[in-house]
Amino acid sequence: MTKYPLVFISAPRSLFYHEKLGGQLQDFIEAHGYVVHSPAMPFRSQSLRQRYLQSWLQRQTDAAFHFILAEDTYQELKDVLPLNSNSTFTRLPVAHLNNSAAKPLTEPLFYKYHRLFSLLLGVKAPPYQQVLLDRRLEFYDRFLDHCVELAENEVI
Repeated sequence: MTKYPLVFISAPRSLFYHEKLGGQLQDFIEAHGYVVHSPAMPFRSQSLRQRYLQSWLQRQTDAAFHFILAEDTYQELKDVLPLNSNSTFTRLPVAHLNNSAAKPLTEPLFYKYHRLFSLLLGVKAPPYQQVLLDRRLEFYDRFLDHCVELAENEVI
């Protein structure tokens, strides 16, 4: 288990896609004893998302966090993310989480609609591979291994 909580930060969402980052993966990680937070971020407005995250961080009592977020989300929120030396940032996609031998995920129709809707509103939606909706057990195991690695690196 990690000393600091895992914080999953969702990318901008829409009427077509409104799941939290990772979906059931967060429940899987939490069932293995990790503390998981998922701030209920506003759907689209970058300024509202930044203010909400800043407010959420101020209310937390933990000294550091393990942030898990898409690369685009990191770029959107980097001005308000803490630059604590103990905090880590897992910016998706992470190469070792993807199994190159496995059949790649195909983007479902609802996510294509989400990306189109976001584009019309001028909001960039991350690629489907960056929202951690791979429900294959092997992916869950690799992600759990990543969490173990985060915990081991805290000790060093």
